[in-house]
Amino acid sequence: MKNFNLKELVLAVFVFAVAIVLPQEAFSALATSDLASHLPALFSPEAAGGVMTGLAFVSLVNIDGSSEGQPNPGGTRNLYIIARKDFDGVWPKAADIVDGEITVAPKLFAGKKFAEYEFPDGTFELADDGGGDPGFQSYKHTADFMLAGFDKKLVAELRKHLNTASVIIGELNDGQLAVIGSSDNGIYLKPSFKSGKKGNDKRGYTIKGEQDGFMWGVMPLKAEIAAALPLLSAPVQV
Repeated sequence: MKNFNLKELVLAVFVFAVAIVLPQEAFSALATSDLASHLPALFSPEAAGGVMTGLAFVSLVNIDGSSEGQPNPGGTRNLYIIARKDFDGVWPKAADIVDGEITVAPKLFAGKKFAEYEFPDGTFELADDGGGDPGFQSYKHTADFMLAGFDKKLVAELRKHLNTASVIIGELNDGQLAVIGSSDNGIYLKPSFKSGKKGNDKRGYTIKGEQDGFMWGVMPLKAEIAAALPLLSAPVQV
């Protein structure tokens, strides 16, 4: 009888230790371990691409897109362009985009710079389209501008775009620089010339360009990068 009671006592102590004591000791040790210090990072909203509000994780944030009390001019001032093959590496790429802007400067081969195309006022526009069926969406970049006149220098310059892709940067009327195209997925321009039928008709080129398959839309260039953009000293006079 005594042996039986002793076995029961040992078994009861063992069960108590496994069920009560050991879990408490384990959680106590975990709370003071290095692993516990990493748990907030592993389950942080930043790691999940969201924002923490109180104890809740959310994916979206509040924004004010009304521009109330602020100027919001449309239109463009300047057009800068460079051939895709003038880049030393891929630019821009997804890793260059941080907090909604391109933060890395382009790396060009020696002597290569962005050219400036002067255009008639109100004829240059950049656009994107984030279309596609759900699960198959991506971005399409487009450019549309005009070049007035008909001159051998202008004709020679536009011939350079035949089967040659480019990256285009537009200066918007608020001073921001916006980028379309990339060195590994450039914009193909298609010029169309019209002489006009009479004296007050428009004579010159309408140029349209597009490319799809982008992971981002029209993207602003960080101010510090924009200020150091390598440009030719002066536009070609035609």
